[in-house]
Amino acid sequence: VAHRNGQRLELAHKEFGVLEVLLAAQGRIVSAEELLERVWDEQADPFTNAVKITVSRLRTKLGDPPVIQTVAKAGYRIGDSSPTP
Repeated sequence: VAHRNGQRLELAHKEFGVLEVLLAAQGRIVSAEELLERVWDEQADPFTNAVKITVSRLRTKLGDPPVIQTVAKAGYRIGDSSPTP
């Protein structure tokens, strides 16, 4: 079960898995390949856009302020959404 701002989030199995992996990484960048390996099964197509779609849906469900950052050509991480000075 996941909550944000006291509200229970209705997450699909893969969305929950992605969130769990990103939270466990504690700010470390997690590549799409690593997410595919850890959340999907070994039959997953490495060229699929399933990770991108799942992260997009997860961001929508998590709401604002955004907590999942995309790091260009590297992956995703949970990060501080406040602006940097």
